[in-house]
Amino acid sequence: MAPSANQPRVRKIGSIVSQLMSRRGYAQITSNDELRATIVGVVGGQLGATVSVGKLKQGILQIFATDSVTLQELNFQKRSILKRLQKEHPDSNITDLRFRIQS
Repeated sequence: MAPSANQPRVRKIGSIVSQLMSRRGYAQITSNDELRATIVGVVGGQLGATVSVGKLKQGILQIFATDSVTLQELNFQKRSILKRLQKEHPDSNITDLRFRIQS
């Protein structure tokens, strides 16, 4: 029996939840929290407390620091941070990091 024009189309719940999460940005928030936790694991808790994760665009992850001293320390540890992120989050396809001061 073919569905009539008045009947709603049946969809799998998984596709609806996935669509809702992407529309509302919930997946990005969870992903950013996981990326930030990885960064804190590399740089330590004290330095990690002053860091926040921005957008990932074309393989480049934006990381924001609260001050220039933190920014400089992140630049010193860039290679180790990038390697750990690539290892723990291979699906993210992170190829480079850009550090900026958060305004």
